[in-house]
Formats: sequence, C-alpha cells, structure tokens
Amino acid sequence: MSAASLQQMMGRATQHHRAGNLEEAKALYREVLKSQPGNPDALHLFGLACHQQGDHATAVAYIRQAVERVPEQPVLRNNLGDALHKAGDLTAAAEQLQQALKLRADYAGAHMNLGVVLSAAGEHEKAIVHSREATRLDPEWPEAWFNRGMLELDQVRLADSVQSFRSALALRPTYRAAANSLLYVLNLLPDLDPADVAEEHGCVANGLFGQVRAATAWPEPGARLRIGYVSGDFRAHAVNCFFEPLLAHHDTDRFEVFCYSDVPHADGVTARLQGLASKWRDVRGESDEAVASLIRSDRIDILVDLAGHTEHGRLGVFAARPARCQISYLGYPNTTGLSAMDYRIVDGCTAPDGEMPMGTEHLLRLVHGFACFRPPSHAPDVEPAPLSRNGFVTFGSLHKLEKVNARVISSWARILRENPGSRLLLARDQLDHWHQRRLEVAFGELGIAAERLQLVHLSNPGQSFFRIFSDIDILLDVFPWSGHTIACCALWSGVPVVTLRGNTHAGRMVASVLEGLGATELIGNDGEAYVRIATALCRDPQRLLGFREGLRARMETSPLRDESGFVASLESRLQSLVRQTT
Repeated sequence: MSAASLQQMMGRATQHHRAGNLEEAKALYREVLKSQPGNPDALHLFGLACHQQGDHATAVAYIRQAVERVPEQPVLRNNLGDALHKAGDLTAAAEQLQQALKLRADYAGAHMNLGVVLSAAGEHEKAIVHSREATRLDPEWPEAWFNRGMLELDQVRLADSVQSFRSALALRPTYRAAANSLLYVLNLLPDLDPADVAEEHGCVANGLFGQVRAATAWPEPGARLRIGYVSGDFRAHAVNCFFEPLLAHHDTDRFEVFCYSDVPHADGVTARLQGLASKWRDVRGESDEAVASLIRSDRIDILVDLAGHTEHGRLGVFAARPARCQISYLGYPNTTGLSAMDYRIVDGCTAPDGEMPMGTEHLLRLVHGFACFRPPSHAPDVEPAPLSRNGFVTFGSLHKLEKVNARVISSWARILRENPGSRLLLARDQLDHWHQRRLEVAFGELGIAAERLQLVHLSNPGQSFFRIFSDIDILLDVFPWSGHTIACCALWSGVPVVTLRGNTHAGRMVASVLEGLGATELIGNDGEAYVRIATALCRDPQRLLGFREGLRARMETSPLRDESGFVASLESRLQSLVRQTT
C-alpha cells in the first residue's frame, strides 16, 4: 500500500475515532499496521481506542510499542500511564506520567492523571499538589476541576471539594459526575442551611436537564396499576436491604411491577430481584430518551427513582416525564431539585408535620417509618458483647470517612475523654496508612492517644461489615448525614446505636429507625445529649449486655421488619395518588 493510501486510511480512522465509532477506527488502524507494523500513530491510536473501550491490557501493549518507537512524546507516555493505571499497575503508571512531565513540565493532563494515580497509591499529599497544578495550568478544563474535587473529597477537605465541583459545573453545567459529587458533599457539610442546599439542588437540576417536558395525556389506569422502578443498583448494594422487601410483597392483583435496570455488571442479587418483578427491562447503555420512550410504551402509572443524584442515577429519564406520577425514594436522601418529580417518600420523623417543606417534590409521609429492613442473608448470629471479653467498652464506626468530619471527631473525642477506659474502633476500606495517621493526629490534638484508637483498613471492599460488629459494643452515628444502612445492620447484630437528630431527612434517618424500634432514649436532640447518651450507655454494662441479647428479637417484632404491613400501607397511598391525578 502506498504512503498516500496509508495516510488517507489514517485520516479516515481518526475521523471515526473522533466520532466515537471505535470499532470502525480500530479496523482501519489494523489495516495500516498490516503494512506498517511499527507505525507509532497507528499503534498509539489503536491502543487508545482499546483503552476507551475498557480493554486496558491490550491498550498497554500497543501504546507501549508506540512509546518505544517515539520515546520523546509526552502525550504517548501520558496515555500509557493512564492505561497502566486502569490496568492496575500503579507503579508503572506513575513512572510513565513522571516521564511525561520531565518531557513537558506544563502538561496539565499528565499532572491530573498523576494526581489520580498517586491518590490510588495512598500518596495523598503528593496527589493534591499535582491536581492543583493541573487546574492552575488549565483553569478552563472541567475534568481537571472534577478530579481535583474528588481528591479533596477523598482527603475529607469538604469545603475545598465543593469549590472545585462548582468550578467544574460553571464551565460545563451538564457535567453529571460533577453535579452528583457537588450535591453529595453539600449533604455532608454540617453548617449549611437546608433551604439553601435544596435551592442549589434545583439550580443544578436545571443546569443538567433544562426545561422539563410538559405533562402529557397518559392512558387511564387499568385495574392493576403499573409501577416502574428505575435504578443502576439492582445488585449487591445497600439500597436493596430496603427495596427487596418492597418488591417481594407487592400485591400482584393490584400492581404490575416493572424494573428498569441500569446495572453495569449483574450479580446474584440482580438475578433474585429479576425473579420478583413482573417485567424486567435491561436498559444498560440506553439514552435517557430511549428509556423514557420505553417507559411510555409500557404505560407506567407510577415511576419510582431509586438513585437520585448518585453515580448510576437516571434523573434525565424523569425529566422527560414518561409517567403519570413520579416519586423519589430510598437511594438519595434529599430533594432531586427536579420539577418533574412529584413526590418524595419520608415519614413523620425525617420530615415532621408543620416543618417548612424544602425541595421540588411534595412529601409523601408514611406512618410507620419511610422504609422496612431485610437483613442480608449472610448476616451471622448475634455474638457476645466484646465488653465481656475485653473488660472495657468499644465504641465503633464503619461509616465513610467523609462523614467523619471535624465536628464528629470532636464529639467522639469528648465521649472518649468522658470514658477513660473506653476505645474507639474505626473500620473502612478507605482507611489506609495516610488516613490512619490523619485521624491519629486529629484525635491527638483533642487529647486522645493513638493507643485508644483501633483503625482497621478493610482491604477487600466486599468484606462483610458484620464481622466488625462482633468487636463493637456501641455504634456512634455520624452527622449531619446519618448512617442508615449501617445502623440497621448494627442493631440486627445486637449493637445499640447512638444518633444525633439532625434537621434534614438525611440527618434523621437513624432517628427514624430508633423510633420504629422504640429506642428513642438513644436519640440525642443536640450535641450535648449525644455525648451524654453515649456516656451513660458506656457506664451501664448490664444495659449494654441487655441490648446485645435482645435487640434482634426487638427488631424482628418492630415495624422495621413488618414487610407485608409496610408494603400494604405504601400501596394504599400510591393508589390514592394515582386516582387523584386521573
């Protein structure tokens, strides 16, 4: 093949590549490589296309060949470093990215990628330096601001991460990952006015989805209402401890249940849920418009979002208004900010009557709690309290580290000072050496010696939390976003939970659980009460042992475990809502 023909073929290949037609591009790159096996551009771009498709091992092999032929090209080394990172070789990735920066010190992309790699390797301080350099060099690059925000979030620099995510959204208002991350962090900050946070949710939703489609004339409801659930978390995920009971107990004489699944990788939980639904729609990779069209063709009466502003959320589907009644539930503990979302499910504890409503949705209050709980099948029997074998009380937390903010640390340190013989166990997959040292310093500044802290790095993300509950006497809840699922699992394991009642749904979820359990004495209405309740419990060994022995049975007979009663009550409310809109 002539040089001119090869050049033309490369031109067509890159056109396909830019247009996102990766298979067509790869086919042409292969043809070029048949004639010129060492063509560095074809090697690099073929590898890059593989990288974009998730085939990182092949990407590494091809881009590395390009680097060997053109070692002085920083772009090639940057892309090789990114592919190595995704392939799991952090050391080699860092080496390539550092080489790229030796060749071009002002390469913003290499700084950004190196920051991500160093963070994954636990070198958090170095990571943030490179991430900040990327935004300094290219302040108009949304991805650089987003990556910086994620590193700041990982280091629990919450206020800094908010500013970075806002910078990304200011440059690209439709940047969903930045929007989700910004709103997530706003729920974590303890000093924000809930009304201001709700208003910002509305602004972000408007930037993401623009003008929401006007309501259309839907078919009249039939004898059985058609209810659809939309989620990317129909898998081994915390939300299914609360969703599966609902799916299992729907009255199929009154409801036809559709699940619209955006799960990237199905698992055993996916299969189990699929068996409980009347109709299962796999919508992976489908556009919001295509999913909305499918929902319209299914003539759904009630459409329920289970993800909100999270990684696998599909609020764009709801913005298209494909169903008569649209409801936000379970997966996101705040308003969606979306005018097309009609209702948000709460209860009298998380959103008391008479309180000023916030957000775009009407509130659908349930009488006996906003959710019921089904423990995972792998939950073990209740084990003896560690107090019995240790001779001292162990407080504990298994919450995400970004929920363990400075105010939480201050309260926990005070509890430990009030109870000199006690210990605090913190366990999380994020809890690497850097974070352990950070927490030791933070507690040390508040008078708590490192010897009183047990910091456990759960190296396997799939490791069961239930093993840790056998080492905890009292679970300390976090604030302002309480740990709903962790609290339910702790209580099922016989571990009492002390919570601080907040001023939002997110901050009252554990209070709702404790009210349902009839254990309101474990709810503090202010910071002083939170410390006082934890201290009193710590100093009463017999009461602690009583909780250990009786909590599971108490929970089993509470509204939290009345699956059929909960679903029947919810169904009655849903039927009333739909009849009101016909």
